[in-house]
Amino acid sequence: MEYHNGSIAAILIGVWATFALDVFSTLNSSPQTTELFASERENTLMHWVLIGSGVAVGGGLVATFVSGKIYPVIATVAVAGGMYCAYTHAVSRGKDQPPPSNRS
Repeated sequence: MEYHNGSIAAILIGVWATFALDVFSTLNSSPQTTELFASERENTLMHWVLIGSGVAVGGGLVATFVSGKIYPVIATVAVAGGMYCAYTHAVSRGKDQPPPSNRS
């Protein structure tokens, strides 16, 4: 089967961007939860963001090596970078706020 017009690139980017998002959903609380608890748990929350970034980019590097295409690592770096920015933004919004009063 022959692919034209960037089909392989599009497939690899989509698959590996989704992989990176799956890694973040597995290892991390949401950015909203991070914002809510940043004042008490910033170090722990951001520790897992760094681990998620490493796992996502590591998977992209392996896929790039196996496939011989650069697209998996491009996709995972882009998603990890975007997610890191989202989490640091959440921390900056929540670090001086008290945690929710209705937490259990």
